Amino acid sequence: MTNTTISLTDQIDITNGAHILYLYDSAEGYIQNAMAFILTGLRLGHHIVFIDDRNIYKQIMERLGGKLVRSDYDKIYYVDNREFYYCHHGFHVKNIMDNLEGLFNSFLEKKITVRSWGHVYWENQQHIFKLLDEYERLSDESMSELGIVGVCCYDARRISSSVQNELLKSHEYMMTDTSLVKSQFYHDEERTVHFPSLSVHSQLQSEVDLYKHKLEFAHVVSHEVRNPLTVIRAYATMLQSQVEDAEAVGKLKAIIDYVDVIDNEITHIINTEQMLSTESLWTKTIIPVRPNIEEVLPVMLTKSRTQNMKLYPQVELQNEMMLSNVMGLKLIVSNLLSNAIKYSLEGGRIWFRACHARGVLELIIKDEGIGMSPEQLEKLFRKYEKMNHEQSGQGIGLFMVKKLVDHFGGSIKVQSELNEGTEVTVKLPLLSG
Repeated sequence: MTNTTISLTDQIDITNGAHILYLYDSAEGYIQNAMAFILTGLRLGHHIVFIDDRNIYKQIMERLGGKLVRSDYDKIYYVDNREFYYCHHGFHVKNIMDNLEGLFNSFLEKKITVRSWGHVYWENQQHIFKLLDEYERLSDESMSELGIVGVCCYDARRISSSVQNELLKSHEYMMTDTSLVKSQFYHDEERTVHFPSLSVHSQLQSEVDLYKHKLEFAHVVSHEVRNPLTVIRAYATMLQSQVEDAEAVGKLKAIIDYVDVIDNEITHIINTEQMLSTESLWTKTIIPVRPNIEEVLPVMLTKSRTQNMKLYPQVELQNEMMLSNVMGLKLIVSNLLSNAIKYSLEGGRIWFRACHARGVLELIIKDEGIGMSPEQLEKLFRKYEKMNHEQSGQGIGLFMVKKLVDHFGGSIKVQSELNEGTEVTVKLPLLSG
């Protein structure tokens, strides 16, 4: 059939009829992903075939109770996974395929869009892994033909890596508790695309939705502010070339600096809104590191100058590349430097260093500012948690930085003492070669 796409979530499109192998490691991760699969399917108007252990299904439905309306329950069709996969006291591929096609045909005849979640049940029997492989190959063909998105779930601890690799040949995507990637073994696909898992994506999406509402207002206001800012900057630049008094020239330069800082803040808001409104937050591509970091520094130098602070940038990079995205990397650097400036004292110093250290990009930001208490450090990455309520902002910057760093497979460490300054170290993986 033609390779069209279908929405797996609001932000992720996958091949229509895609077959997803879910290798889970934790019971909680499994439940979170199953809940996300059901909720996103219902939100997209899909019916759900849910094949699982009865006790697990009961747990999931109890936890979904407050998130479902009465009509949602009519769209969820539960099947006991032992009865479905282990009929006649064994794992019999032909019987299972008959069950599968009979089940889905009842929906397709009514032109109902359906998605399937199957927790594959099996017991040790002769040639069981060959039987599982045969079933998954036939299931892949059936899913593709019927145009149904299906997730096949296995406890990763019960099957060896060699069996997992064989199963990946019959699944276009592989999912873990925290990620979703395109299978490198499926039909010799050349490109690997990384997404968060269903539960991680669902959590991130709900967290940024609140932020997006705040940004919508700022986006509208920005258009009204930018025009007069352009005029102010033009007049200040013109006057700067016409006056001779050093003090007046300095004040005009300060006006230009402030205009540039305000314009950058507006650009930052708009870029962040665009990132949160598209797949940019989830998509990773190969990008050069140095030019993207260096693009952030001029405006940060201007911003520090307007606050009568000294910023000392040090970029010790060559041609390093990383799997990330341009806007995400810039947001990490700009947010951390903005915080260092915001929470420093007038006349203070800030140091920034970017270097290649044993296969990772290391970003170090150090300031002599107000610092944080142990209690503040514990709350550091909570959404809307501001460390200093006298400063402007929504308390979202470090929350977003942490989400981005985690999404890019990195780490962030913060050392701080009250009235003694703060040092932030971010490590992000670089591509080898």
